[in-house]
Amino acid sequence: MRIEITVPGWGDVSVEEAVLANWFITEGTLVTAGQVLGEVMAEKVNVEVIAPNTGVIQHIRLHRGDVVRSGMVIAELVTDAMVADTPAHSVATTSPPTRADGAFVPAFPAARRLARELGVDLTQVVPRDGERVTEDDVRKAANAVNPSSSPSSEPVAIGMPLSGRRKVIAERMLRSLQTAAQLTLTTDVRADALVAARAKVSTISYTDLIAWVVVRALQVYPAMNATLVGDQLTQYTSIHLGLAVAAPDGLVVPVIRDAGNLTLGQIAERTRELSERARANTSLPGELSGSTFSLTTLGKYDIDAFTPILNPPEVAILGVGRIREAIVPENGQAVVGYLMALSLTFDHRAVDGAPAAEFLQAVKRMIEMPTTYSAIQ
Repeated sequence: MRIEITVPGWGDVSVEEAVLANWFITEGTLVTAGQVLGEVMAEKVNVEVIAPNTGVIQHIRLHRGDVVRSGMVIAELVTDAMVADTPAHSVATTSPPTRADGAFVPAFPAARRLARELGVDLTQVVPRDGERVTEDDVRKAANAVNPSSSPSSEPVAIGMPLSGRRKVIAERMLRSLQTAAQLTLTTDVRADALVAARAKVSTISYTDLIAWVVVRALQVYPAMNATLVGDQLTQYTSIHLGLAVAAPDGLVVPVIRDAGNLTLGQIAERTRELSERARANTSLPGELSGSTFSLTTLGKYDIDAFTPILNPPEVAILGVGRIREAIVPENGQAVVGYLMALSLTFDHRAVDGAPAAEFLQAVKRMIEMPTTYSAIQ
């Protein structure tokens, strides 16, 4: 029988389109049930295309780099019952990239692309984490084979079209800027109380503390905990907080669901779990959708302030800069204290400037007040 091989779904993740990042077989390839045939990449999540049965690949309709949607037919699979009728010359001996022991090479799509550009054999690359080859692993392998003996006398330009998750992110961010009236408010915050609270508990990060404060502020200002789709504005009683995480193939936003019902410790635990899976590209589909407000930080990169871009369809996102020492006034004296910049981007179609400023002021006030962290032992 003939079985259509289709682009997989993403569960309840909202994905308008994705890219067929890799396709490991050709027409005539004999495959086995469960074999990885290719990879489909969206901004939020990657999924593998799996052979549903043993048979021969025929009639490939989509190719690497094609923009795809869930349910689109990639190719056909002729199962065992019909293999005997298939001409011998049409059954190719090609197979997916393998290691020396014959196992499929697990690698991020961006790592595969870089390996092709640098001429690196993935079967000879050992992943640093022991599981999946990254771009850094490929670069190290390339340097080991062809170390640079001297600086190049002439600049080398490498043309690299946007593809895979980077392409989807680019299109999504451009669409966000084109379809929303985005405005950013920025303020400096005294972070002395925050630093003192962080010093009490080593298992709690600054991001955990700020996320906890933001959730408390959203409970008071529900207009910021909302989405706008077309002309439909929806405010939510439950707070599903999105946390921007830098993964190997681009930015992803795992979601802490019902964050308003969680303690600081529970938020910290969920943040660690979700971030680890996001960086490893092993997030579950349900973990990467449905956020009602997002938080993003560039503090560890020594960035003071920046302009976050909305994560559609949300109406607001808060950006957090680094904590820095500065001379600040206190009781008529100049003292050394800690400052941190907060940048709130909001959709002016859904929220006016005054309530947005009030929300940002509330977050600032809560971060600065030592009593905010009184429950921390």
